[in-house]
Amino acid sequence: MLDRGRRLEIRGRMLLLAMGLGAIALVLAGQLARWQLVHGAELAEAALKETLQLETIYAERGGIYSRDGRMLAGDLYVYALSAAPEAIRDPYALADRLFPLIGMGRDELASRLSADAIWQPLAEGIPLRIADEITAWQEPGLYLEPALSRAYPDGGMAEPLLGFVNRARTGFYGVEGYYDTILEGEAGARLGDLDVFGQQAPFGRSSLEPPKNGADLVLTLDSRVQYMLWQELRDGLIKYKAASGTIIVLDPRSGALLGAVSLPAYNPESYESSEAKLYEDPLVSHEYEPGSVFKVITMAAGLDAGVVTPDTVFDDTGAFEVAGATIRNWDRSAHGPVTMTEVLALSLNTGASYVSDVLGADRFYRYLTDFGFGSALGVDLQAEADGNMKIPGDGRWYQADLATNSFGQGIAVTPLQMVAAVGALANGGVLMRPYVVQEVIDSTGIRETAPMPLRQVVSPEAAATITDMMVHAVEKETDAARVPGYEVAGKTGTAQIPIPGGYHPSDIIASFVGFFPARDPEVCILVKVDRPQAGQWGSEVAAPIFSRVASELAVLLGIQPEPVQMAQN
Repeated sequence: MLDRGRRLEIRGRMLLLAMGLGAIALVLAGQLARWQLVHGAELAEAALKETLQLETIYAERGGIYSRDGRMLAGDLYVYALSAAPEAIRDPYALADRLFPLIGMGRDELASRLSADAIWQPLAEGIPLRIADEITAWQEPGLYLEPALSRAYPDGGMAEPLLGFVNRARTGFYGVEGYYDTILEGEAGARLGDLDVFGQQAPFGRSSLEPPKNGADLVLTLDSRVQYMLWQELRDGLIKYKAASGTIIVLDPRSGALLGAVSLPAYNPESYESSEAKLYEDPLVSHEYEPGSVFKVITMAAGLDAGVVTPDTVFDDTGAFEVAGATIRNWDRSAHGPVTMTEVLALSLNTGASYVSDVLGADRFYRYLTDFGFGSALGVDLQAEADGNMKIPGDGRWYQADLATNSFGQGIAVTPLQMVAAVGALANGGVLMRPYVVQEVIDSTGIRETAPMPLRQVVSPEAAATITDMMVHAVEKETDAARVPGYEVAGKTGTAQIPIPGGYHPSDIIASFVGFFPARDPEVCILVKVDRPQAGQWGSEVAAPIFSRVASELAVLLGIQPEPVQMAQN
């Protein structure tokens, strides 16, 4: 038997042990309470992340189609190729087979395939045909991952009107930029349990939120018209050795753009130029001084206000004095007594200055504002510019501007503003809002764009009178713009290009704007050629292009010939 002292010693040790275990139990209980009550939600969320997989399912971006059904932009699957070098059996033999398919140098590819690395990216944007060929090799260590990419079947033919989509699937410029939010759709997601090896658990929880694909757009563009415009502008720039150019075809009755092309353009599938201005849409973003085509706007305003008629006589001395500035004609000649019809046909700067002078500044600039100059028209294309129009009282305007603006100098417009304003004359004096999307098609159905009149700028009578004068101008000023079987109403322009301190001594912008059939117009066309080196007048550069475009449009759009009438003089 143990003596009494030994028993007391054992009892003390047991008591200490019990106290220690009790303390540990209290600590554990406290920790459990802290984990469950204080950090319970946080820990549960962490556990959920370890056992659940969330996979984003990207939506397909909506397609863009011409009104005759041709796809202009759409999504397709391409593939990213990568490699696990440790799994490659013979990197040099594989490099020999692979490098011609992915556009990488053989030596660089062999170096990547034999690198001391777990993973090596090799190429992106591989088309399905090549991806299928690589897959058929069943080569260990090669991996192909699908991804959505934007494709433009016609390349840059409809650029920069369409715009482009970057790697983050965001649209920029043109239609892609303006309609980005409805084209992109909404991404979906797949949620499922993972097993202990990090793989999808076969009997685990699973849920799917499918993506909502973007809406499709049907444009007002006709693909046949678009191709023809591209060909004619390309050939025209080559023939006249010009730097750039734009052609727009507008339906003046609705404001719909039937075709629009600018060159040079870019490839929307490879937008890697550092020149940001290249991606802008010249139709709506680039401003220029229009020159003599602007005289039809000035004359229409004078006719509508009643300050002149086609037969009003102006004595042209070859110079017109305004606030100390002397306005001279393009030919530096004096033409003596001339009617307003002759002023337009002869394209006299002095006569246009006279019309703006008798209108007065307030009325003149009110008409220009109503025609849409100096502010955006609201077209459904991204980055539309306002143009640049000085007006009395803004601190920049001088009395001499009233004269120079009358013949398109000292005022900046966009090509779309110019063709839309002349389109108003073709449409009985009513300015229409230009638009390029005809239909939006999504899961809810089809939404059509309704033509939108902006305002009655001049009376139908004034519009009809200026049309007669424009027909006369084509017949007298430039035979090169005529279209066999149709009367054409139009006007040439030869504009100087402003530079710091004045105007460029030789470079010009040649243009022609007109519509036909003159008495019942179906199309309004603007041809603009920048810095031609072979030809220095709108009549010899832009007018012939207009004639060819109009003649081909008559066939493509089925515009019926009309009995040719003589314009009133």
